[in-house]
Amino acid sequence: MAVTTKTQKEQAQKIETPGTEKTTSGEQSLRDELREDSQQFFRTFFRMGVRLALAPVYFLPEEPRDHFVNAGHEFTRGFTSLAHELVDTVDKFVDEVETALKRDA
Repeated sequence: MAVTTKTQKEQAQKIETPGTEKTTSGEQSLRDELREDSQQFFRTFFRMGVRLALAPVYFLPEEPRDHFVNAGHEFTRGFTSLAHELVDTVDKFVDEVETALKRDA
């Protein structure tokens, strides 16, 4: 029994948690380069998708196209302000709950 316990402890010490390995500066620069290239790829991929989705809009005459683009901007602005207001409301609620818990404690 003592032998198996010892080997289990040795094995546990030898196992490293993922992400805790030591990296050299060359490996780190390769990771940074890979991350930047991946971000650039997905950014370009997203832009291409947006352009493809909006392709029919580009066939519209200038005035309706401008109206459609402006409506999209207004919708996006409204959606983001709604999200900001929701986050602010949740923050206020959390602050109220924290103060109530501190007061009760």
